[in-house]
Amino acid sequence: MMKPAFYSGASGLVAFQESMNVIGNNIANCNTTGYKAQNTSFKQLLSTEMYANTENTSFAGNGVYAVTTGIDTSQGATIASQGSLDLAISGNGWFAVENNGHKEYTRDGAFSISLSGTSANLVNSSGAFVLDSSGNRISATIDAKTSAIDVDSMINKVGVFTFANAQALTPTNSNCYLANPTTGVAKVAAKSEYTVLTGRLEQSSVSLADEMVNLISAQRAYQLSARVVQTADEIEQTVNHLRG
Repeated sequence: MMKPAFYSGASGLVAFQESMNVIGNNIANCNTTGYKAQNTSFKQLLSTEMYANTENTSFAGNGVYAVTTGIDTSQGATIASQGSLDLAISGNGWFAVENNGHKEYTRDGAFSISLSGTSANLVNSSGAFVLDSSGNRISATIDAKTSAIDVDSMINKVGVFTFANAQALTPTNSNCYLANPTTGVAKVAAKSEYTVLTGRLEQSSVSLADEMVNLISAQRAYQLSARVVQTADEIEQTVNHLRG
């Protein structure tokens, strides 16, 4: 009978370790532009029928497991920046970028210009190409005489997209997110849903105070799970000694 307790405690160790990993990643990105905090919750593992002499069937739980419940898409605060190509979305929407042939989405509008011959492309901080509302790269021709670039025209072409369920976006590298069947297909956002602010950047949606509280709770739960494993092991050893 001690094995179920042991397995329940072990599953708690795995689940709360995963929760602490997510919380730690959120804390590490509390100052990352456009970052959206990830959330986790817990679900019960399959229950097993107990051998109990009762009219009603009794079940024993086998622990919990951690599941990702999506990202916090709430609006982050925007602050003025020094970059003329810095953009922030006020309202609902995501910028789209092309990264190694894959279309990704981000709220990080720290953009810059990448030069290639006589052309200039709008890129994000990782070098991924920023896309317009048609999914095409945003580029401009460099003036042969003055070497000037029509930056304003490039900014006006930046596309903004929305999802039916943006909370389900899958985090990937470089502070970007991937669409999936749960999010629905990306659609061009209606002008009434957002405003693009120039010369500003959106801050992380992470609340450091909330994350610290979550971390303390997860640590306490991890310690209790470890205690369950230890106690189950000690009882098993005592039973084995009695048998001997």
